[in-house]
Amino acid sequence: MTSPPKEITVDCPKCGCFYKDWYRASVNLDLDDFDEEYLEICSTATCPHCQHKVNLDVLVVEGGVFKMGPMRVSSDSCTNAALCRAES
Repeated sequence: MTSPPKEITVDCPKCGCFYKDWYRASVNLDLDDFDEEYLEICSTATCPHCQHKVNLDVLVVEGGVFKMGPMRVSSDSCTNAALCRAES
């Protein structure tokens, strides 16, 4: 069974921007005929601020936010994150 789309909040590991996106936790190609382009869209997230693309299958949920591993945001990224949240 293919899981339904789920809205997520992503913390960009490159610039620290928080943004909304969606993903599917699982896709069953035996039941659903999704093409390669759709599979790419539902399994990655692209930051609207810096265009950095992350694979959602390697993100970790911490406090309801998807992050790349245990990485922490630097002080420079915090400024970018604040600007990005203000632009949203």
